[in-house]
Amino acid sequence: MPRSGPIIWSETRQELCESLPYYRAYQTGTYVTGSLGAPPSTAAAKLHPASSVLKDSIPYGYLLAGWPSRRDAWAYNGRVIISHGGGKSEVADPAGASTTKKAALKQDQSANDSVIRALLHSSRHRLPIVLIAAEAYALLPFRLPCSYAVLGWYVITDCWAEREAAEAKDAEQPSAFVRWKFRFEWIPAQGEPWWELRDDARQADWDPRQRVERFSAAQRQMAKPMRGSKRKHATSTSSSDAELSSSRSTPAKLSVLEGFDESERDHLLYGPVKPSATLVSQFAATPAGESPCNVAQSASCRQCRFASPTVYDTGWMCLRPDCPLFFLLASSGRSPHESTLGFSLAFLQPQSAALDVAFPGGAPPFSLIPRRPSSRSMDQARGLWCSKCGRLSCREVIFRPCCAHCGHAVGKWKPWPTVPPPTLARELWPSRGEAVFFDPVVSKSSGIKLGVRRHAGLVVYSFAFPDTFGDCAVHVVQADVHAGAQEDVADRLFRDFQHHAWPKDVDEEKQCSKKRRKMPKPSPAVSAVDDAEGKNNAGVGTKLVPFRRHVLTHHGCGSGRMLTQQFTCNYGVAYKHVVAMGTEPLDATSPAVITSTLDLLHTRTRAVLASCADFNELYPVLYLEHQAMSFHDDGEPGLGSVVSSLSLGSTCRMRFRLKAKCAAAFDVAPRDRVVLDLPLRHGCVVVQEGHDLQRYFEHCVDPQGFRIAITARRIDATENDATNQPRGKAGSSAS
Repeated sequence: MPRSGPIIWSETRQELCESLPYYRAYQTGTYVTGSLGAPPSTAAAKLHPASSVLKDSIPYGYLLAGWPSRRDAWAYNGRVIISHGGGKSEVADPAGASTTKKAALKQDQSANDSVIRALLHSSRHRLPIVLIAAEAYALLPFRLPCSYAVLGWYVITDCWAEREAAEAKDAEQPSAFVRWKFRFEWIPAQGEPWWELRDDARQADWDPRQRVERFSAAQRQMAKPMRGSKRKHATSTSSSDAELSSSRSTPAKLSVLEGFDESERDHLLYGPVKPSATLVSQFAATPAGESPCNVAQSASCRQCRFASPTVYDTGWMCLRPDCPLFFLLASSGRSPHESTLGFSLAFLQPQSAALDVAFPGGAPPFSLIPRRPSSRSMDQARGLWCSKCGRLSCREVIFRPCCAHCGHAVGKWKPWPTVPPPTLARELWPSRGEAVFFDPVVSKSSGIKLGVRRHAGLVVYSFAFPDTFGDCAVHVVQADVHAGAQEDVADRLFRDFQHHAWPKDVDEEKQCSKKRRKMPKPSPAVSAVDDAEGKNNAGVGTKLVPFRRHVLTHHGCGSGRMLTQQFTCNYGVAYKHVVAMGTEPLDATSPAVITSTLDLLHTRTRAVLASCADFNELYPVLYLEHQAMSFHDDGEPGLGSVVSSLSLGSTCRMRFRLKAKCAAAFDVAPRDRVVLDLPLRHGCVVVQEGHDLQRYFEHCVDPQGFRIAITARRIDATENDATNQPRGKAGSSAS
């Protein structure tokens, strides 16, 4: 292990993907985005096969992980890396307990495959790409005591296809497959790699799993150019900040390319090619296609007339899969034996400063270190980088987040802006304007009947399910705005929840203490009066509603820790969610906003079901920009027959669909599983009635912006405690 550690590192895939705008691939090794052009029609491809129009995309991040393919390489201490991409591999089960798993190709890779096409596009236009190493990457010459580490900026200098022998040979499987390979090289203009840093100040090798590690002076110096230009960032974001200041209630959209200079951004995305509606790909497997390579180390094939690099020391071969001479030695016309293939020393030799042209304007196109979100923005779900140790951390708590490694404050600790409650339209579901969005959608084949009634300033929309589904019904209860009623209580609760989630009086008290330190020392008499007033006002501070993201007990993103998407907490009876979480008391000691919310839910639920029992569990959920809730149900042992949810903030849609396991029993086609699609707006209470609703149906929520939802239930704690296993579905029980 090098004495110095990485400048940017993480322990989970989620930390990596939530923090880095240039790598958000949870399942694949290459993060590709930014489609150009349009896919060709079948007729156009047949008429003009030499100019097929393809969707070329841009790869921003590339992960070195898992199992390297044959003839992958880490050369010149990581300044030259040869790797593969494009997928189509399967992990073979080991023959014995001591045998390690291996990944092998199961079909040919093609230049038309999306990831390979993007990497070819990057190489052709000399677009820089960020490489990230995983702890499991077998070719690292040193031990990496963290799960992931950002290596730095590279450029793809050569791309080629080669033939790789199949692992298992049988009558139905080909003897070999086509594998695409890529040569990455370090861009010297960014400086020296962090693993070559001489850090004499450290007494031991960097190992955050053994001790708390912090940046040395040498590492802090190395991190400076990775931050990018603050002046450039300020220029590029000034317009968005101005828009935000004029309307604080509108959450800022997440920009993947935040901090880009427009000219450099265009260069990075499009290279020297002028973008148009139909961009002709020069790198796809068409008759006009060609794989980019270093001209100095290449030769042209006498058969297909296309150039291929001299990769191996056995001699030059044509590396174009469509050519009859593909992967045949020019000297003998035979395929080389894989055991004899070794890289040409000239091919591995770094090109050094010649690759600095990959940086538009002589500097990296954007900073490797992710920028903190503005305290004036509601887009706060991104991960955060610690300036003291380099660790990436998920935004696990709303109020005052800290580094998951060293505990240092990360992000901006200023309270977020208070989002005002939305202005309600005169009608819940208007017949004009945004009717497409605000209309409820009922499946024609569902048999659901709609009823409407008004009472005591409330309007109740009831959706009665047919008897075949048992005792199912969904009710929507809201103030009768059309008749002049207002959502005053919901407005106050929306403000109070924000105040209890990120209290401003803490910062105000901090500012006051600073002013007091600057003031002259008061007389003893004045001090005595102040002390008495302080004792009388003790404990006046705001009590936090502990919104946080909890650890999922089950998830489909491999091994490692995974947090929920939303910020949640629980009050009252402990409930077995898919997440591991505790609970807060639901009594007179609870924050006033919690007890007031419970009162509102009781009032509106009993407007539909007069005999509804008191709820003993409350589950608040806070949705930031881009967050949603996937399909789930609330059916747990001990759950009462009624579940009520209050929606505060932005409009959302709530969908009910028949569970897949129940579709066959009710003869419902897959396309007809969604039976009810409801628009919910600020102040709306949804009452789910009947045990069978949770038995046969599941629901999801898709907000349009910042939203707070509070779900209330009646739970038999004795029956709920009898089942020790938590839920296995990846979705929280809230709406």
